[in-house]
Amino acid sequence: MKSKILILDNKIYSLSKISNFLKQKKFEVVKPTETQSVFNICSKADLDAVIIDLRLFGEKSNNFIQNLKENVLPEHVKLITISDRTSTRQVFDKITLNS
Repeated sequence: MKSKILILDNKIYSLSKISNFLKQKKFEVVKPTETQSVFNICSKADLDAVIIDLRLFGEKSNNFIQNLKENVLPEHVKLITISDRTSTRQVFDKITLNS
């Protein structure tokens, strides 16, 4: 079974390069539609990791990430935050570390 990775980005800061890289490595990449709740996806989808761009919600990103980690994500799901300096290889290494 493919590992399922949720990627949270927006149209301004697209993570398409990381998404394409993960697809090439045979991961199933999930992205929410505008009508889907991120919290619902995280609690119901059988995810292995969630990748979030730290710029996603601007100043509110830290609060969102903390709420997601503490109240929504199961313990086994890796939460990976990235910035504009994070390489695709670094993301891959974080996902596969201790898998």
